Amino acid sequence: LNTGAYYGEIFRAGIDSVPSGQIEAGRSTGLSRLQAMTYIVLPQAVRNVLPDLLSNTLEVVKLTSLGSVVAVPELLFQARQAQSVTYSPTPIVLAAIVYFLLLWPLVRLLSRLENRALAGRR
Repeated sequence: LNTGAYYGEIFRAGIDSVPSGQIEAGRSTGLSRLQAMTYIVLPQAVRNVLPDLLSNTLEVVKLTSLGSVVAVPELLFQARQAQSVTYSPTPIVLAAIVYFLLLWPLVRLLSRLENRALAGRR
């Protein structure tokens, strides 16, 4: 529910970021209010909020109960167990690399979309 509220607020802010003149321009061309919202306002709003949506999604992935309560502590627990047997920091480093590899594609996607959004605004 909390994440859904954040997503709703992000979408609301995106719709509010599109000037009201855009709806008026669509209405003046003969579009209904729903059509103007669908074809004119929403594409602009989604483009404006895409970095925030992806950032929030990345945060949700990192903080998901399955990921943060079960997987990451279990991964680190197993790495600590292996470290206590071998007296080597290698298992902890490998655990960090696995966690990094899980999240890196999402971070790169977010970065690419943010750069594309910034380039589109220039």
